[in-house]
Amino acid sequence: MNKLNKFLFVFIFIFFLCLDVFAVSVKEYIKVGIGSANAPITVGCDKKYYFVSNGKQVMLSAGKITVTPETNTAVIGNKRYKLPIKFVSEKNCLLVNNKIYRGTITVSSKGGKINIINELKFEDYLKGILPKEASASWNTEALKTQAVISRTYAAKNIGRHAKEGFDVCSTVHCQVYGGGSCENKKCNLAIHDTASEVILYKNALAQTLFHAACGGYTDDPKYVWGWKQETPEYLRGKKDKYCGGNPHSNWTSEVPESFIREKLIAAGYKVGTINKISYSGKTSGKAAKDVIISHSKGKLKLNAYTFRLTVDAFKIKSTMFSSIKKSKNKFVFSGHGWGHKVGLCQWGAKAMGDKKISYRKILDYYYPGTNIGKISYGK
Repeated sequence: MNKLNKFLFVFIFIFFLCLDVFAVSVKEYIKVGIGSANAPITVGCDKKYYFVSNGKQVMLSAGKITVTPETNTAVIGNKRYKLPIKFVSEKNCLLVNNKIYRGTITVSSKGGKINIINELKFEDYLKGILPKEASASWNTEALKTQAVISRTYAAKNIGRHAKEGFDVCSTVHCQVYGGGSCENKKCNLAIHDTASEVILYKNALAQTLFHAACGGYTDDPKYVWGWKQETPEYLRGKKDKYCGGNPHSNWTSEVPESFIREKLIAAGYKVGTINKISYSGKTSGKAAKDVIISHSKGKLKLNAYTFRLTVDAFKIKSTMFSSIKKSKNKFVFSGHGWGHKVGLCQWGAKAMGDKKISYRKILDYYYPGTNIGKISYGK
């Protein structure tokens, strides 16, 4: 092989390698389930708009209307229309129960449930996420970091709610989404400055898990969700030298015994009056593996993360306990961090950004072995 052919071979190899890296494609529009319609809802616009039902278009003047959903139909004014009903505005902006949403709104029926679905451009969807998943007061690099991981997480999890007729929900199950009402200029700029950027691992979208504060150590998902597959290198737990001195570094919470007992019973666990709660085992991230509940009917051993979610993930901020003590009819939990501790630590990312460390280096620190690529938007 002569020098010219070698050069062409290397050039073509690198060219196609780059194509692989940048060949990740997602739909230009995403469908977000923003709630269930168990009662009448209001839809409106300050310009003319319309809705489509059963192939027929009905024009509406500027203002609000009330939509009263039933099983397969909805009443608007004094007329009944077949679901789904899709609302469209030339302004590309609608009000639903006085909250602003970009794109279109559809009221649909699926499996006996009435869903309200917001369909909008993928990048516009991120504008309703960033102020909810991070603080607009944070530094620019931390916001850029969140923009990239939220974009990646959304792209990776599209179709998670396909059986319900939409792609993702608007809660912590997917990502918290507040629509146009929560948009912030600083957050929007972070999205613009990282447009289309995602995190890739072995030329595929990474699972960019993140949490508020790790308490000084991130954790392996096998301890949290019982993953059986091998943990990819970018999600393995490690010591985090940047997570410290934040509002969640140390916390204490008092939870009534009756509250814990009622939550456990509601989840299907047969427990009596709780006398003691202890924890055993340690994960690689210094969190408890299990929680042991001693009660009047015996003992119950639960995965610590399962216990936290069952009782209350806000009252019990993490499973990185320092102590669990009983005080009269309450249990006093003390610990470090907030969240599941897997993947990127948001307060750690903020601390790095405060030190003028770039978002690319922040992402490399929390997701080692990954690289930044781009997604293309198609139909």
